[in-house]
Amino acid sequence: MTPCPSCGAERGHLLGCEHDTIALAPVDLTEPGLELDTTRARAWGVPIALGVAGLLAFSGPGGFVLRIFFGMWLHEAGHAIASWCCGVVAVPLPWLTLGGGSRSPVFIVLLFAGLAALGYRWRRLAPVFAGLAGVLLVGILVPFRHATTFIVFSGDGGALVLGTLLMLGTVLLPDGARLSRGALRWGYLVIGAGAFMDAFVTWVKAWRDWAELPFGRSESSGLSDASRLVDLSGWTEVGLVRSYLVLGFACLALLTAVTAWRLTSAARPARAR
Repeated sequence: MTPCPSCGAERGHLLGCEHDTIALAPVDLTEPGLELDTTRARAWGVPIALGVAGLLAFSGPGGFVLRIFFGMWLHEAGHAIASWCCGVVAVPLPWLTLGGGSRSPVFIVLLFAGLAALGYRWRRLAPVFAGLAGVLLVGILVPFRHATTFIVFSGDGGALVLGTLLMLGTVLLPDGARLSRGALRWGYLVIGAGAFMDAFVTWVKAWRDWAELPFGRSESSGLSDASRLVDLSGWTEVGLVRSYLVLGFACLALLTAVTAWRLTSAARPARAR
């Protein structure tokens, strides 16, 4: 057989040959039959990401990387969000959250007004904003000394909860959602798992060895959260470690239940076909 004078192929034609009689149409991945379903991949990503982050957290250099890039940011965000819920102005910064020493009536009014405006703008999410307004109402009614304890606890506590919410977003957000387009969902997974394990492993180590308790003082922020809770709020070391571990295991139980449900629901259509 004489090779094609254009592409040199002895049999048929190479792709792109102008003499090829077969028209090659581009594949449209948006067609219903070719839709890319990442449900199971995202669900399996949660235990994998937690496992990798846990291994890094138990190692020296790996734990430092988790703290720098993930844990520290959600830790300070936890302080700030808890402060806002209690009517206290707070600004999260690297390694430090700037906050007022008392509640701000002006800030509280602005928070309620902002939630009302958001509820009016997105009426479908009005129950969510109403729930947030209820949380704010409870937070400003709590005695300030208890609110201060909650704000301090919400450093690592916030890292655990916010990390869990990010991982749940990876699992639960549909492929077409605006908040999960492109690589956003995988970013949620990495950040959430890294911050969660950074905080959780800290208290697992402290449970195994009391010398690992993060007591101390820094020049920028003063006493550490653990020192404040024990020295100023009167918590015991056992109660401190146990509180963080109970919260961490509760978050892991929720993640396990949601991930298992997601994997099960994703497998049903496959069996049906």
